Amino acid sequence: MNFLKPSVKTIVLAFFLLVFSSLLWRLFVLSRISDTFPVGFPFQFFLSWGPCQPGGNCSEFNGLYLVFDVVIWYVVAAWVIHLFQKRTA
Repeated sequence: MNFLKPSVKTIVLAFFLLVFSSLLWRLFVLSRISDTFPVGFPFQFFLSWGPCQPGGNCSEFNGLYLVFDVVIWYVVAAWVIHLFQKRTA
């Protein structure tokens, strides 16, 4: 479990994976459903939809899903960096 120790590389890679996976998921959903705009993968922590009536709330946010996404991508990033360092050493 030592590979889960925070480092700049792990945090940057985790952030990149979170943003990249969210972008790919968003593009996939937009290609199928034109008025739904999700953010987050594998858990959609933010979802908006439209068209929205003036003054209406057409979005929702789930902070717990955001925490789940960050933890999942951090563990994946730590595992990838650990494997990469193990192979080059």
